[in-house]
Amino acid sequence: MPNDGYRNLFSQIHLVRDLCRAFLREEWVQWLDLDTLEPTAAPSPPLAPPHDLLAWRVRWQGGSAWTVLLLKLQGEEDSAMALRMGFYRELLYQDLLARHPSARLPIVLPVVLYNGERPWQAARDALELFFPLPPSLQRHAPRTRYLLLDAARDPIPETAGADNFVSLLWRLERSRTPAAVDALLERLVVLISELQDDALREAWSAFLGRFLPRRFPDLFTPEVMESWGAGGVLA
Repeated sequence: MPNDGYRNLFSQIHLVRDLCRAFLREEWVQWLDLDTLEPTAAPSPPLAPPHDLLAWRVRWQGGSAWTVLLLKLQGEEDSAMALRMGFYRELLYQDLLARHPSARLPIVLPVVLYNGERPWQAARDALELFFPLPPSLQRHAPRTRYLLLDAARDPIPETAGADNFVSLLWRLERSRTPAAVDALLERLVVLISELQDDALREAWSAFLGRFLPRRFPDLFTPEVMESWGAGGVLA
């Protein structure tokens, strides 16, 4: 599956922080205090795989209010994604209200992290899913919009630099030669060694243990992968 390992990766604060810093290219992001970033409870929609949803919250600089990033990990196009993300967001709000009935609600930003094989064509505004409506009626229709980040096709911002974990992930997704992968893995090993974060190392090893044999099956055979042992690629 294209999303193998993504949940573990984007459960790591270093990747979510790098995602915010370089890939959420909107003016308001610069007003977030990324030092306050922390995981929070994601909604559990019925009849949907809960492992595809992650939620992180972050405060505004100098303030106490939260903004919530609702991350949807997606390996295939979904024509109804705009409506679906609105549903997930409402579930999150219902959970918050159940715990704090009189509290002010945080803004929830829906973000779809897509690493599928085909270009994403689905509507990014729920209003586009309805028959044409007169302006006076449009205000009563769902207007959920989401940000789409395409790992295979979106430009990698120059500001991300060589030490951005999401940039490294995107470049791995686009790599087509062992030489290109080797250079990225060398940089990845250096960065993780500097951080000395075991959970981050394990998340990357789990991702690479699935990604490399799928991308280069003749090179990364089961025997080669087994030879690396329990520690995986980054041991």
